[in-house]
Amino acid sequence: MKLMVNNKEYSFIFGFGYIREMNRRYTVVEQGMTMKLGLDSTLVNFFNEEIETLIEMLKVANATESPRVAEKDLIALVDEIGSDKLFDLVLEELKKSEFTKRKTLKVENKIKNSK
Repeated sequence: MKLMVNNKEYSFIFGFGYIREMNRRYTVVEQGMTMKLGLDSTLVNFFNEEIETLIEMLKVANATESPRVAEKDLIALVDEIGSDKLFDLVLEELKKSEFTKRKTLKVENKIKNSK
């Protein structure tokens, strides 16, 4: 996904590097077992429309790309295009990536069916 931020184009990839980094950030070790909860925990917050999670997801998705976007510029982007549109764009990308598609659809369906 490409987004214009302050008249500069940035790439955001929800691929293996994204999964690896999210798992690094959200790993729980309990009784000798390691549970990698990166995508699971971020998706729950994402579907709860947590704006801080949205910004974090975009930062991580851009971390393997060049140029790198600053957090303050992502915050300004929310003001510029609106959080609803940004959530929709990210959701669309999560559903496209082979690394995030299956889990994203599964969490989305659970949330829809619980209402």
